[in-house]
Amino acid sequence: MQEHPKDKPGFIRSLKRELQYYRNSGRECLLAVIILSASMIIVAWIFSSGTLTNLPIAVIDNDASSVSRTYIRMLNASPEMHIVDKLTSTTEGRELLEQGSIYALVLIPEGFGKDIKKAKQTTILAWHSGQYLTISGTILKSLRLITASMSAGVEMTSLAKRGASGLAASVQFSPLQTELRTLFNPFQNYQYFLVASLLPAMLQVFVMVWTVFVIGKEFRDQTSVEWLASGGSIYCTLAAKVLPVFMLASMIGIACLIWLFGIAGWPVTGSLTLLVVGWELMICAYIVLGLLFVALTKVLATALSLTVFFTAPAFAYAGITFPQHSMPLMAQLWTYLLPIKTLLRLQIEQAEIGAPVSSSMAEILTLLCFILLPLPFAIGRIRRRNETIRIGANCG
Repeated sequence: MQEHPKDKPGFIRSLKRELQYYRNSGRECLLAVIILSASMIIVAWIFSSGTLTNLPIAVIDNDASSVSRTYIRMLNASPEMHIVDKLTSTTEGRELLEQGSIYALVLIPEGFGKDIKKAKQTTILAWHSGQYLTISGTILKSLRLITASMSAGVEMTSLAKRGASGLAASVQFSPLQTELRTLFNPFQNYQYFLVASLLPAMLQVFVMVWTVFVIGKEFRDQTSVEWLASGGSIYCTLAAKVLPVFMLASMIGIACLIWLFGIAGWPVTGSLTLLVVGWELMICAYIVLGLLFVALTKVLATALSLTVFFTAPAFAYAGITFPQHSMPLMAQLWTYLLPIKTLLRLQIEQAEIGAPVSSSMAEILTLLCFILLPLPFAIGRIRRRNETIRIGANCG
């Protein structure tokens, strides 16, 4: 599709000009799409197992009794942990922890079996690195469960030997119990937790960076006067400029949703339609923010740098991995500037919680505000900037 010199200025002429650019110089866009797609596939592949399993740990058995061996077998039978080494000193264990070869070191003290048989309290020692927060949490949870299970078994066996019935022994050992019921993501699957959040977080970087680039290059290459004249009005010109970005991002977004909730078979307990609308609004919101960043900066490199600064760490502020309420005040305020935070809230409500549509209307309205509030200001700034360039060119 080529721009004809006799075409009247308008949306079609401006769109033809844009498509001509993609035909002649679309390698940058193609490369960006390939990198984005590859990154998304790698992220999905990394978390494909869903849960943490076979985390390497080491054990020091200073007791070497049948009871300690039973405890070690219970550790090895846990799906979360895998004993890769049996050591003889804590010095060796410390070296392996520092090398990152193991995530935890478990020490069974001498006299472990005798103390249990004499109904004396004994202590299992475990060292782990708090730096690996998620891994440590998984290992500690599994260790506590195994230790509690063994302790309960020993105590109930002792009570049974003293004539207590199985039920009475169970009640006497633990008269008070907590029944925890996980409402959402009951399997604590990392695919639900991270992949569904990382994919839109990666998409928003592409949308905003590419929007800033395709508009900013018109000013960098001093073609903005010709570009804005091609559309007849700034509204038609900008619409033609961002339409390929929107279509491309929408196709990627729809492909993500098809994979997540179609091919991978993740359940959607709420409205899939509202979820699709949310993704599309998020794309529009970042396009508008791209217009705003171009409008506020005079140099393309500066606009791109600010865009990366704004979008790259957005996932960390979205409240998924760290609760927003525990952030400092400035960080909390920063989160409200990020459309991705609103989309992820909507996605959790509709995909996992199964909230009614009315409960997610606040997120839809918020995304609309990201589009409608900065748009007039951005358009006005771009128009004035182009007018200044045009007058300067005429005077020159």
